[in-house]
Formats: sequence, structure tokens, C-alpha cells
Amino acid sequence: MCCIVLCIVISLQVFPPSFRELPPPSLELFDLDEAFSSERSRLAQLANKCLSGGDTGNNEADLEYFIRECGRVLGVGGENPVTGLELDARQILYSISLHLAEFKKTGQLGE
Repeated sequence: MCCIVLCIVISLQVFPPSFRELPPPSLELFDLDEAFSSERSRLAQLANKCLSGGDTGNNEADLEYFIRECGRVLGVGGENPVTGLELDARQILYSISLHLAEFKKTGQLGE
């Protein structure tokens, strides 16, 4: 009887759990230039991109794109709090001009 119990115990085996392999991180979707560069260099890159794009014949749309992207870099763009829609170029320029006027009123120009 003791031999039968010993054979049963020896025949039981434990297998380690098999874990699923994780996919590699998607670093190609992460823009390192945007994450680590300064505002000034991102604005310069955007200006170079828009200037070297050639003449597409749609100057208003190009200007709208440039202003929206500059607003995004500066943190001015986004949604309109009243309508919930994305700000257009005119609203972004208006917001920047208000910031500039407030900056000049406080006398922080160092003159």
C-alpha cells in the first residue's frame, strides 16, 4: 500500500505557468523631437517645414495650418470653452495678442 501511494506522488508534476509574450514598445510612434526640444526649436522646425513645402496654391489653408500648429506648440490652441470646437487661426491670433498686451501692461519687457 505504501508503494502505491509513493508511485502516485512521484507521478504528479507541476508545470510553471506560461505567460504571454508582451509586444515590443511602439517607440516609432513617439516623437522624441517634440518631447525633448524647446518651443523655439519646434517653431523653427515648423517654419522650415512650411517654407520648404513649396507652393501648393492654397495659401489661406497653409497659413491656417501654420497658425494652428504654432498655437499648439505655444499651448494656445485647443478647444473653445464656449462652443467646444477647435480654435481657428483668428481666435488663436486674438488670444496671443491678448497675452502680449497683458505682458506689455505689466512692464516685464526689461526695458
